[in-house]
Amino acid sequence: MKTYTSLLVETNRGVARVTLNRPERRNAFDGRMIQELRDAFEDLARDESLRAVILTGGGPVFCGGADLRWMSPGQSVSETQARSDAELLDAMYRAIEECPCPVIGRVQGPAYGGGVGLLAVCDVVLAAEDASFALSEVKLGLIPAVIAPWLLRRAGESFVRRYCLTGEAFSASVAKAAHVVHEVTEAGALDQRVTELTDAILRLAPGAVRDTKSLLRRISELNDAD
Repeated sequence: MKTYTSLLVETNRGVARVTLNRPERRNAFDGRMIQELRDAFEDLARDESLRAVILTGGGPVFCGGADLRWMSPGQSVSETQARSDAELLDAMYRAIEECPCPVIGRVQGPAYGGGVGLLAVCDVVLAAEDASFALSEVKLGLIPAVIAPWLLRRAGESFVRRYCLTGEAFSASVAKAAHVVHEVTEAGALDQRVTELTDAILRLAPGAVRDTKSLLRRISELNDAD
């Protein structure tokens, strides 16, 4: 397994754990983390022995979205550079979404902006009851362009309009009602629940799990007749 600057990637008994590891920057994305997340998930996708992936954040914050120090919103950015950055970010989300085995999001703290986008490409999301969420791009003079398609598919237009257009924070219970999060648990029980879920996946037929995920992805791209 490769070593990374902004991630910790560990594998044990067929389960990989990918930890965002920039706690001093609230695990916010910069160009290096985006590239490393993409590379890590593309590498994991090639491991046929892998049964599940846990995606989480190191420290008290799950992910603070994009690192404004990296984005430099006060500086002029060429259209070419902006497009290149957006395409790299989209490729990162796509690599996570296309991982052939289940990806479990473990949300132990705040998830903002692009951090919520990460949850939209996980198959299952478990959150501590005190986790908080926000689609706060509009507060920063930005738009959630890259994550919007993933959020619309996961949570629906009504929810996305409500929180993208106000930038207001929302709770784990609201995130669960919108299907951004699947389960909410006490903070002290989060790791136990993640272990229970991964153990349940390990008891399943691995080929059937992978083929089911592939089937569901393909069906979502077809019309009713097909």
